[in-house]
Amino acid sequence: MSDGKKIFWGALAALAVLGVVVWAIWTVPEPPSLDDAPHIMRYEGNTLRLEKNGRTVWQLTAEAIEANADGKTAEARNIEGVFHEEGRELRLTAPHAVYHLESKDLMIDGGVEIRTTDGVALTSREVVWTDAQGTLAAVGDAVLTQAEQGLRVTAERIESKDGFQKFTAKGKDGKKAHIEKGSGEK
Repeated sequence: MSDGKKIFWGALAALAVLGVVVWAIWTVPEPPSLDDAPHIMRYEGNTLRLEKNGRTVWQLTAEAIEANADGKTAEARNIEGVFHEEGRELRLTAPHAVYHLESKDLMIDGGVEIRTTDGVALTSREVVWTDAQGTLAAVGDAVLTQAEQGLRVTAERIESKDGFQKFTAKGKDGKKAHIEKGSGEK
């Protein structure tokens, strides 16, 4: 092989190597940004539960639960729940709930129906558990009945710390809540 051909093939090989190096540098993938959408973990037929001092405060069983991988919220769909109150239970059903893992607050919405083991019935647009205060509040067109006492309460918000054995009822836009004795469901 002549010296000219050797130089030509050597230059061509060097150019090919240089081309591969340039291509490798320019095509390095970008690292994922921290602003990417959060990852969601999905669970079918699972239960959320809050326990304090070895006692179950409430538990929700859901058709499906979606939890953000950041560990801040969990959303549940088609739920059945139980709040445990000293010797009695408060059972509820609703289409949707959101649990905030840091505050341990729970918002149940989409039309909530509650029945207690001692005869209280309650419906509202949503129910909110505020863990720091230990309160359960029925919010939005709330109606509470207690057949045994003939009690019917309608209000914008009905709030309790003991599963609605004792409660406060508040109206909306300056209007008063309505409490009727002798008109509970029979």
